[in-house]
Amino acid sequence: MSVFDKYRAKAYPYLFAATLHVGRIAGGTPSDPRVAENWIRTKLAAGDDLIREAVAEIMAERGISADAAADELARNKHLNGFRRDDQGLYIEGRQVKAGIKEAANVRWPKDRWGPSKKGTRAFFAEHVFVQEDHIALGVASPSGVAQRFVHTWRGSGIQLEEYVDDAKVSFTVATDHVFSEEEWALLWLTGEQQGIGASRSQGFGRYEVIRWERIR
Repeated sequence: MSVFDKYRAKAYPYLFAATLHVGRIAGGTPSDPRVAENWIRTKLAAGDDLIREAVAEIMAERGISADAAADELARNKHLNGFRRDDQGLYIEGRQVKAGIKEAANVRWPKDRWGPSKKGTRAFFAEHVFVQEDHIALGVASPSGVAQRFVHTWRGSGIQLEEYVDDAKVSFTVATDHVFSEEEWALLWLTGEQQGIGASRSQGFGRYEVIRWERIR
């Protein structure tokens, strides 16, 4: 606890509790390479269509055998997932703050805020704070692993991503700026469309705000 904790409410007098319901959130943290390799080997053994397609494409690209292409695919593996602690899977508070800054900048790209007339991204970075470092997803393991064929500078490979379905993400937001109810609404409605977490361009991470309540 900070030695100045008794002044915290004066420094940041507005505190809100939020809960987001995320239909499917993807993890963006690189995981143990052995996990990805084991996943690919299991799918190869099971005759997974995507894996077989990837092997066939590598065979055609390199002019090599199926076994050699399978080895190449296993080497060019990419697995992203979630961080874990004793409460299970979690995302970091910085990810939520990044989502807030992005949504604000999408909604108000040219606006100026506060006495200093800062631009939107800089102002939200300096005046809106997610209080938690770890934000639990409420589960001990992912709902599944999404897989897709990708091309990188190292060659063709499989992108694997852990995901959690129907996640409820709860956190608190502190600020020293008086935002109107409409401004908060526009911010979060924009955020709902932008999403949170990894692979949002693939349709992951869209959410609904199911709680937004001022608690101080």
